[in-house]
Amino acid sequence: MSNKTNEDGIKAIAEALRAGGTLLSTACPVCDSPLIRINDKIYCKVCNKEVMIYKDESELPKEVQRALKKNAASTGDSNESKVQQTINKKIEALRKRLEEADDPDEIIKLSDAIEKLHATLTKIRDE
Repeated sequence: MSNKTNEDGIKAIAEALRAGGTLLSTACPVCDSPLIRINDKIYCKVCNKEVMIYKDESELPKEVQRALKKNAASTGDSNESKVQQTINKKIEALRKRLEEADDPDEIIKLSDAIEKLHATLTKIRDE
């Protein structure tokens, strides 16, 4: 941020504080300037935009959650995607063991494990 922009930002923050705004300890995710609460809304006076703060993804609007999941699935970078990959690998490993198994107790045990992993995978996909 240039000195001129920095000065303008400081002036905008000061004006918001004089008008009754509250300085927050949270910084703007874009420019890293302190955020201001005004009438139950949060603003970055440097970016001159309203900022929404959420504790976790479950608080986001449903359409934003869907967009994030879709993006994560397409990039393969999400934790869920990695969990799904791990579960799929475990299912495949258990399937191979099941293919080789002759003992009825082991067959039942492996089948139960595969079923539980599959149920978990289905739950993750349906969320």
